Amino acid sequence: MISRIIPSAAELTCGSFASETIERASRDFRGDGALILEDIVDTAIIAEVRRQFAESYSGYLKGGHYDDALTIGNRRVMITVDLIPPFDNPQLFANSYLLPVLSTALGDDFVIGAYGAVCSLPSAAVQQRHSDGGFLFLRTGVDWLLPPAAITVAIPLIEMNEIHGTTTLWLGSHRDQKRCNALLDPNGSADFIDSRIEPVVREGSCMLWDFRLVHSGTANRSTMPRPMLYLTYCRPWFLDHKNFSAEYNAKQKPLLANADFLAGLPAQQQRLLARALMR
Repeated sequence: MISRIIPSAAELTCGSFASETIERASRDFRGDGALILEDIVDTAIIAEVRRQFAESYSGYLKGGHYDDALTIGNRRVMITVDLIPPFDNPQLFANSYLLPVLSTALGDDFVIGAYGAVCSLPSAAVQQRHSDGGFLFLRTGVDWLLPPAAITVAIPLIEMNEIHGTTTLWLGSHRDQKRCNALLDPNGSADFIDSRIEPVVREGSCMLWDFRLVHSGTANRSTMPRPMLYLTYCRPWFLDHKNFSAEYNAKQKPLLANADFLAGLPAQQQRLLARALMR
């Protein structure tokens, strides 16, 4: 069962988690490789982002191939979003509940490496099992002992569930080389495959997972696209060469903003977006 951290009334009032909540979240994330933070984004913001996504990025939702977006499975596309309203709301990229939890895993100088949306279209099939990356020394066995180099944060714009689709997780696979290898093998052991979970993630909540964790998208059984914002938070030296390369998506950039927007941000948010490329 995945850990769910729910802000208390006092934490909602002050807009951040207490130190003991952060410690619990850090401990659970370290062991499981995944975590859900409940009710940390205003659902009115989510509704506006969902509306704007459908308006601005509908051209990518036709099931074709685009050289500035990445096809990541049957009827699934990964799109970079611009840091313009409403995608530039700090609750999305600099959330005051989320950032302290990330600091315990990545250190205080982490940055945002990518910001976009993954959308599964109606009738999208189950995605292949995979990890996002983050392995540094694969042939040494050291990776299974190291803290994370990068973390994916998923913010659903429509509830992630068995109808719209969610993300299957194999908790602990980021720390278990044998299990990870078996899961990534299409013919891997059923004992490992059956250990999955498929959590519901409500609008206004987010789910985060270690880049090394094995996971996959479930089928979209609904009649509508299921968009999910994603952010990659990483150590300042980490580069995601797996998902952004000329081989797969020649024109796609991981993080887009404009100079005026960046100049108006407080110092902490400017640091988070230090890798942003100008649109």
